[in-house]
Amino acid sequence: MFGLRRGTTDSLITMIATPTVWALHFLFCYVLVASACAPNEDVFKSINGARIAIAVATAVSLAFCFFAGLRALREWKAAGGTPPHDQPTEHDRERQMELASVLLSALSFLAIVFTALPVLLVADCR
Repeated sequence: MFGLRRGTTDSLITMIATPTVWALHFLFCYVLVASACAPNEDVFKSINGARIAIAVATAVSLAFCFFAGLRALREWKAAGGTPPHDQPTEHDRERQMELASVLLSALSFLAIVFTALPVLLVADCR
């Protein structure tokens, strides 16, 4: 497709998948808690249902980021992944995208943890 090999397309999809999962997780968490606390009449109202839903979504998102990062790391190491990948060749481009996938997976993993922390630590709408 468009002159790209399967590896490049696969690496590009892997590279953008984990930040997309983090963005969707972020949106889900904040919309769910905002809707649970929307009337704002009782700030001490429990949000246990939202907390459970967010805990499940967080576990699924973290698992996705972990396995996507692990897959990219295996591909990077299997192809001799020692930086720098600075040559204008298809091989170096593939290795750079795989390394970027590993790093973005780790960053997204941490971002998901920090997104979920407030709702998992606070039990009401205050």
